[in-house]
Amino acid sequence: MYAGELDGGPRPELARRVTEFFQWAEFTVQPGAGHYPWLDDPEHFAARMDAFFAN
Repeated sequence: MYAGELDGGPRPELARRVTEFFQWAEFTVQPGAGHYPWLDDPEHFAARMDAFFAN
């Protein structure tokens, strides 16, 4: 689950709670990002996605 720190729907705390329902889920928050983190900081978003898919 990936959330922007400033996202209003769902708020990061709710997104984190949803993650608990999935045994292998991971949760991360992009600092300073809203609902579209790939637009707020594309480099940060791409780096996190690259790291996730490299596993």
